[in-house]
Amino acid sequence: MNFMKDYKLVFLFFTSFLLLACEKPQQVKPDIEVLVNQVKAYPYKSNSNYVGRLNAASDVKIQARVKAKITEINFSDGTDVEEGDILFKLNDSELQAQLKQAKAEVSRANSALKAARKNYQRGKELEPDGYISSSEIDNLEAKFDEAKSSYESAQAKLETAEVNLAYTHITAPLSGKIDRSNFSVGDLVSPESGALTTIVAVDVMEVPFQISENTYWKIVRRAQNETDAEKLKNMKPIVKISLNNEEVYPYEGVITFVSNRVDAETGSMEIRATIPNPDSSLRPGQYVKVILESPIENQILMIEQGAVQSDQQGDFVMLVSADNTVNRQNVTLGKRVGTLVIVDKGLKGGETLVVQGVQRIRPGQTVKTKAMPTADAQQ
Repeated sequence: MNFMKDYKLVFLFFTSFLLLACEKPQQVKPDIEVLVNQVKAYPYKSNSNYVGRLNAASDVKIQARVKAKITEINFSDGTDVEEGDILFKLNDSELQAQLKQAKAEVSRANSALKAARKNYQRGKELEPDGYISSSEIDNLEAKFDEAKSSYESAQAKLETAEVNLAYTHITAPLSGKIDRSNFSVGDLVSPESGALTTIVAVDVMEVPFQISENTYWKIVRRAQNETDAEKLKNMKPIVKISLNNEEVYPYEGVITFVSNRVDAETGSMEIRATIPNPDSSLRPGQYVKVILESPIENQILMIEQGAVQSDQQGDFVMLVSADNTVNRQNVTLGKRVGTLVIVDKGLKGGETLVVQGVQRIRPGQTVKTKAMPTADAQQ
């Protein structure tokens, strides 16, 4: 019995020894390596986008100034015309007759005026010798004044007849693109007929757009001795537009109008800018994206978009302290700029930011860091 008991003890001893001998030493898990860079500021010109609709900077409705039939139409619908081009010719036979009659009236009135002047001057010469009474002198003077009035009236009618005759040639008051004709040869037109056609000056386009009051005050602040509108125009913000294909139009515009009131319902105010259109590629009524860019370049904190995580508390990033410990930092973000995003709140600059590997780490964890090249801020 004692032999069996001793045997069991020896067996347990050797079994425990073998188990201990087979057990491997526990390995320490290495720190996770993450890519980091330093939070820094980038040169940035703030900009904002709006929707606008192009208008011709100037357009003119062409109307008849006299009543007559159209004899010629000297343009094709939708073509370019130059200032001074004859667009329409009207029948001038009646106006030619009126001009001829007006000239005859002037001639008669001139003859009557000469006779009345001569009689009045002769009466003035005879009056001192008593050959003519004062009442007769007054009568001669009245006839002379009447003849002058008749001559001036006839002269005015002649000038009107000449102007009316000139109105039978309807010319382009400005260079631009002409619309279709609303009338045909043979139609009787008059000042009451409405527009014969319309010309739009397309070398310069106007684009109105709405800007929020908050954005307005981000672009410009109140200044003494200057209205808000003057301040915005004097800053000369850069105005660009992009078309439907998202291509930025090659010519920049300028602010020409800033409303002095804010719409109570929308909280916005109207801005108007003019855009050069030398190749006539822009058309009135076309929708465009208006890009309003500040002329001042500021240093703005930005970080890689890939460094940002989100949860129920909002956006946050992971920072690495001097002892390689990971810390969570909540941030408030602004506009995206290329691969970067503007940081409005939460960072000051100079922090070590985890850019890659953020999904593999947790706050309080120690990590191994490796520097990552800093991206450029491409707007």
